Parts: sequence; C-alpha cells; structure tokens
Amino acid sequence: MTNEEKYLNSKLGKKNPFTVPEGYFEQLTAQVMERIGEDNTSLKLKLPEKKQQKPAIIKQLRPWLYAAACLCVGAFTAAMFFNDKSDSTQGLRQMATLEQENTNYYSDSYIDEEADYAMLDNQEIYACLLAEM
Repeated sequence: MTNEEKYLNSKLGKKNPFTVPEGYFEQLTAQVMERIGEDNTSLKLKLPEKKQQKPAIIKQLRPWLYAAACLCVGAFTAAMFFNDKSDSTQGLRQMATLEQENTNYYSDSYIDEEADYAMLDNQEIYACLLAEM
C-alpha cells in the first residue's frame, strides 16, 4: 500500500460508504420484468416531448452551398489550367522555332566529332586540353 492509501484507511476505515436499500434486489427482478412487459408507449410518455422545429435555414441551404463551393473550385481550377496552358503553348512555339533555326547548325560532322570525343578516356581528354593551351 502507498502512503496515501494508508492515510485514507486510517481516517475513513475500510467500511463501504455506499448502501443499498433493504429488499432492493428482491424487488429488482420483478420491476424489470414488469417494465419489459409494458408496451413502448408508456416508456415514451416518461420522456419529455420535444416540439418539432423547422430545420434552420442553413441546414436547408447546405446542399446548395456545397454545390456552389464545388463550382467555384472547378471554375478556379479551369481558369488556372487554361491560363497556364496558354503560357506553355507560347513557350513550345518559341522552342519549335528555335529548333527549326538550329537544325542547320547541327550537322553530321558535328555529331561525328561528338561521338569521337565520347570515346576518349580521361587521359586522352587531358592530353587534348593541354595541347590546346
């Protein structure tokens, strides 16, 4: 036992402070069976009745608000998509014109030189770079 438990036991003792009225458990079974046998209407009468209120205006408009929010998000997304697409098509057009202009620059001899350069190992590359100095 901890010190707190010892202190409480010394002050209050081990007597259970909770009591049950005499004969409670003998009558309990009969009371439960009696209530089960009653129809449900008597149980409903014991509960306080609530007035049926009209649903709030917000609750009635909630589906329309959700639909409006979805439409706004869709419109914003479409606007961003089409705006972004126009910028990218302009960039693609510029790249296509640059490629057409540069097709004459790339010739077969240039590709052959690059292929030869790619086959060089590091020592040959260093030798070429030193020779150019």
